Amino acid sequence: MIEIFMPRKLKFQVLLFMTFNVILWFVISDSAMGILDVLEARNIYSMTKKSYSLFILFQALLYVLVNIPFVFFLINHIDKPVQKILKVLNLIKEEDFSEQIEFCATNEFDEIKNSINVMSQELEKSIRLREKIENQRIMLFANMAHDLKTPITSIQGYSQALADGIVTSEEKAGEYIKTIYAKSQSMNDLIERMFEYVKLDSRENILHFEKTNLAELLRNCIASSYSEFEEKHIELEIQIPDECVLREVDSVEIKRVFTNLLNNVLAHNDGGIRCLVKMEKDGSVIVADSGDRIPEQVESQLFLPFVKGDDSRKSGKGSGLGLSLSQKIMERHSGKISYIKNYMEYTKAFYVKF
Repeated sequence: MIEIFMPRKLKFQVLLFMTFNVILWFVISDSAMGILDVLEARNIYSMTKKSYSLFILFQALLYVLVNIPFVFFLINHIDKPVQKILKVLNLIKEEDFSEQIEFCATNEFDEIKNSINVMSQELEKSIRLREKIENQRIMLFANMAHDLKTPITSIQGYSQALADGIVTSEEKAGEYIKTIYAKSQSMNDLIERMFEYVKLDSRENILHFEKTNLAELLRNCIASSYSEFEEKHIELEIQIPDECVLREVDSVEIKRVFTNLLNNVLAHNDGGIRCLVKMEKDGSVIVADSGDRIPEQVESQLFLPFVKGDDSRKSGKGSGLGLSLSQKIMERHSGKISYIKNYMEYTKAFYVKF
């Protein structure tokens, strides 16, 4: 067992200590025997059976005394480290990461100690991350239920009024039907966004990377939303390179990121503002606007699911999933998206970095 499990440096230390003890015991015993032989040769002392037995007892006692430091060595260099390691491992088993292994060692126990301490820290991070993800998942469904409750209540109310014959005017009935359709469409959009968000976490969801001209992709996204910007009288300033900006991306997902940022400007601002859409030569994109400022209490949570300002929530503007979805997409592309407060002459901006 010792041959299999005892670390090499530790085996060397134990072997060295044992060898030193044996040599020390042998030297002292041999010296004592030599002295007795000299005394006996000079007829100063005569070895009897009783004195020989006493000498054997002396050798045994000497062996015990010589090995006392070795016992302390084993306790300090093996037993104590093992006990400390076992204690911390038992705490880790109970998901208690409050204690680290602390001892000084010049053998493999030091490597074991460092490895377990690192493992403990990484395991704690993993568990905390798991708890955070689980809490986010709970909040995700709670917020989704909250956002679905309002349109469902409206649909129930309007459809009940139509079913009970309370609405007699055809014009009024038409308005109710249009409202029911709009609310159901809003619910469908929210569920689709939710599906897209959850799908990105799935291992089965594989992105299809291919060389894409990001400049052309961004122009197409702007063109698709251009009429909505005109309707809200939002002045667009577009700065996109004329040359190709090629990157290996999933064009469908990156288009979703660009569209989400543009829709964000439309959904959360009044008309008559200015909006900057700028692409840098490396493909990074800035979407800035001069509209309403984001409340400070919301800034730190912008990329969490269903986070949006109170006014937006009450008015039903946006799903609260756009930025969170965009962040997940950028993470899958080894990039990031960040919020910038007071960008140049604009009140806010979002920066997509590849």
